[in-house]
Amino acid sequence: MSVEELVSQIKSNASLAQEFENATDSGTIADFLKSKGCSATEEEFTSYIADHS
Repeated sequence: MSVEELVSQIKSNASLAQEFENATDSGTIADFLKSKGCSATEEEFTSYIADHS
């Protein structure tokens, strides 16, 4: 799954958004990305979010 696809899903799914928030709070974004099948690194993902928010 691409970063764009995952961000879109996070924005449209409240439970996924909560899961992402929990991963952010606990510092486990990389594990969250892996569990969702996203091949981006944590740095790539956070950079994408910063550029598109």
